[in-house]
Amino acid sequence: MTAEEMTNRALQHLDKHLLAYEASLNQTIADIESDYDQGYLDVTEAQWQDIIVLLGAVIHTDTRMICEASESICADGGVSGSLLRLLWLAKHFATLDFSMKPSIKQEAF
Repeated sequence: MTAEEMTNRALQHLDKHLLAYEASLNQTIADIESDYDQGYLDVTEAQWQDIIVLLGAVIHTDTRMICEASESICADGGVSGSLLRLLWLAKHFATLDFSMKPSIKQEAF
């Protein structure tokens, strides 16, 4: 396997995982909206602002802001259900390692 093939395989692997993450994030956002519309989700104004900041931080891959907004959402009130899932996804995204060295190394053998 050439270096270019290994790189392409690693990028395809990363793309697959990022698409799955995007789908999960979009579904979670839809669930939050639905929960709110149905009256199942009670969030404060400050939490809504922090949710917007959190989503912006994820879009811009700003790990510091992801952590700060996540902590702020929890500090402003209780979290459960789809909102808890959003926090989990955001924190998971903030800790992703985009270096594909382990995957490339494994495929070389």
